[in-house]
Amino acid sequence: MEVTQKVAQYISESSDEEVDTDNNDLQRNKKIKKRQARYWVKEAEFSNAGEAQASVEIIRSKHYTNYSEIGRRVHYRCKKAKHRGRQCRASMHLLYHADSDKVSMYKTEVDHDHEERQVHGINENVKKSIDDLFNDGIMKPKQIIRALQARKIATPSIIQIKNYLAQFKKKKFGSYMISLGELEDWCKRNLNIPVDENKSFVVWYQIMYEGEEYDDEDDVEDNDGNKFRIFISSVRLLNIASISSHINADATYKLIWQGYPVLIIGTTDLNKVFHPFGLAICSNEKTKDFQFIFNSIQIGMQKIKKELLKPTALVADAAGAIKGGFKNVFNNEYSQIMCWSRMKTKVENHACHIDNKDVAKEIIDDIELLHLSNSTAVFKLALTLFFKKWKINNKQKNQSIIDFLNYFDTEWIQSNNGWYEGIQLYTPSTNNALEATNRVIKDDGTFRERHVLSRFLTISFTIINNWSIERDLSSSSTNAKAFATEPTICLQLWTSSYQWAKTIQDIICIQNDISKQYYIPARNLESISQIELKKYINKNWTTFNQFKKSYDIWCLEMQDDSNWKTSKCNCPAFLKNYICKHIVGMAIRLKYCKPPAAAKTVPINSKRKRGSPAKAKPALLVQ
Repeated sequence: MEVTQKVAQYISESSDEEVDTDNNDLQRNKKIKKRQARYWVKEAEFSNAGEAQASVEIIRSKHYTNYSEIGRRVHYRCKKAKHRGRQCRASMHLLYHADSDKVSMYKTEVDHDHEERQVHGINENVKKSIDDLFNDGIMKPKQIIRALQARKIATPSIIQIKNYLAQFKKKKFGSYMISLGELEDWCKRNLNIPVDENKSFVVWYQIMYEGEEYDDEDDVEDNDGNKFRIFISSVRLLNIASISSHINADATYKLIWQGYPVLIIGTTDLNKVFHPFGLAICSNEKTKDFQFIFNSIQIGMQKIKKELLKPTALVADAAGAIKGGFKNVFNNEYSQIMCWSRMKTKVENHACHIDNKDVAKEIIDDIELLHLSNSTAVFKLALTLFFKKWKINNKQKNQSIIDFLNYFDTEWIQSNNGWYEGIQLYTPSTNNALEATNRVIKDDGTFRERHVLSRFLTISFTIINNWSIERDLSSSSTNAKAFATEPTICLQLWTSSYQWAKTIQDIICIQNDISKQYYIPARNLESISQIELKKYINKNWTTFNQFKKSYDIWCLEMQDDSNWKTSKCNCPAFLKNYICKHIVGMAIRLKYCKPPAAAKTVPINSKRKRGSPAKAKPALLVQ
C-alpha cells in the first residue's frame, strides 16, 4: 500500500530579520560615496598655451575636459594610479582663458595618496637576465625560474616567461615559418665572402622548385617536391680544407624540427683532432646531396683562390650515397675507409647468432687481428688464411658459422673492405672524431633542442663562427685548436718510451740506401731468431696461427736523426696514433733526442703493503 507524504519546507538557520539586515547593508555598500571637495590653488600663470603644456609633469596625463564661461579647463591625472578606478587626489588642471591667451595652472593642496602601481609584464632588468640565461643554454621556463630564484631576482610567472621567450626567439632567430622563395633570398644575401675570416657565409646553394625544369636529369627523375641544398662555411675553415689529404663525411639528424638532415664534412690532423670544413642543410641525404657538399668544397677553394682538393681517402660509414657523391666529384684514385667502430658493431651483432659462443668469440678475435694488418698485401694474405681456417677447405658443417662467413664475405670483403689499419697511413680507421662533433653540435649548438628550419639557419651561422674562432691562432685564447702537422708526444709517451729504451731486448738492424729497419721483439720477448725473422720478412705464412705469430715482431723504419719523428712502425699503437714508444724509445736509445726530466720520474720504492703499518720496534731490534 503506497503512502503519500509531504516534504517539509526548508527553513534557513538565520531569521528573516537577519536576511533583511544583510540586504540593507549590501544596498548601502552599493551607494556611491559622497565626493570629497577639492580645493584648487593657483600654481602658475603662462602667457601662451605652449609654455603651459611644456610645464605639465611627465607623471601626469590628460583625464577629461570641461567648458565654462571663463574658459576651457583641461584636467590631468596622476599616471601612477590606475586609469579605471580610484584616482589620486593630487590632481591639476590648466585653465585656458576665454578672453585672452593666458593659461593658468591650478593644483590641489593634498599630497599623492595613490598606491604604488604594479608593473605590468616583466621588468626590463629581469628580461635582460632571461636573455643572458637563454644565450647560456638555459632555455626551458622552469630552468629559468630556478636560475632566477638562485640569483634572488624577482621571478615572473611561467606564462609570462613562455610569452616572453616566444617574442625573444622571434627577435633572435627570425620568423617561425619560411618559404622556399624566402630561403633563396636569404642565401643570396649571405653569398658574398666576408672580410672577417671567422664570419660565416653561404658558399653555394641550390633551390629547386617543384614542376620547374633543370639541367640535372637525376634530380628531375627523383623530384618528389621542392628541394634545397645550402653549404655554409668560413674563410678560415676553407683554408684548413686546402691543406687536408683525406675527408671525413657523415649526416646527422635531430637538429631540425622538420626532419631535414645536416651533412658534416671535415678532416683530422696528426693528433686525430677533427677540423670541420662546414655544414650543409639539405632536404635529403642521397647521392646528389653528398655530391653537392663535396662540390661546394671545390667551389669554396676557387672563391678563396686555392688549388682544388685531391683527397686520397674518404672516411665514412657504409652508406652508398656518400661513396657515390665522393666518386662523382673526385675522379682521382682514393682509398675508401670504412669506419671500424660501426663495422665491428655490426659484425658482433651477426656473430651472436653462431651456436657456439666460444667459436663466435674466437672469430671476433681473428677479425680484430685482420683489422691490425699493416698493409694491403698483409691483409689480403691474412684474409685468405682466415677463410681457410674457418671453412676448413669447404668442409665446415656448422650452418651458423657458414652463414656468418657468407655475410662477412659479402658485406665486408666484397663491398666494404677498407676497415683495416694499414689501408692508408696517417688516416684514422674510425669516424669517431666526426661523430663527437655531431654530439657537440647538439649539446652546445642547439642545446638538445630541435629548431625549425628558419631558426636553424641563424644557429648554423653561429656554429660555423664558433668553429672558426676556435681555430684562430692569432687570438689570445689558450684553447685555440691548431692543425697539427706532426703527432704530439705527451709526457706519458715520453715516460713509457724512456722505460722501453732501458730494456735489454736484442734489436736487429738492417740498413739500406734510404733508411734503417729495426726489428723489435714484441711484448716480453728478448730476442728474434733468424728463422723467425726470415719468415716474417718473406711473409711465408701457411696458416692463420702463423700469421698471428707475426705479431711477436715489430718493424720500425727510421731515416736519420733530424727526421726521426717521421719514422714508421707497424705496431698497433703507431697505426692508430701515428707515434709509438718504439719510435721515441729508439730515438732516445740512439741519442737523437733527450726525454724531459719529468719522464724519468720513477717510484723509488714499491707500493705500501695492505693493512695498518707496524709500530716501530725498540732500538737494536731488526724490523
